[in-house]
Amino acid sequence: MERMMFDLQTLKEIRKKADEISYYCMSRDQPDPHRVSMALDQVCRALAMFAETEIHRMENHHIPYDPESYIKGRLGIAYRSVLQVPQEDSNTA
Repeated sequence: MERMMFDLQTLKEIRKKADEISYYCMSRDQPDPHRVSMALDQVCRALAMFAETEIHRMENHHIPYDPESYIKGRLGIAYRSVLQVPQEDSNTA
């Protein structure tokens, strides 16, 4: 039996975050280019890791790292880049 890299719930969470990022980028008249650029970088890194994971799986090689955490982390950064309001630095003690 073939080993699954991701469980169904994780894949649904990844898809949801990716869809929300896409919706933000496509639904704005003028999204902040810097924020979109940062998100694009993170999404590309996540996609590259997904491809790397699939290559390892197809070649029956052991994956010496946790691609699920890496992909979820990168998409989390992308999500925060475009969907969360940047917080001002506070100088209060």
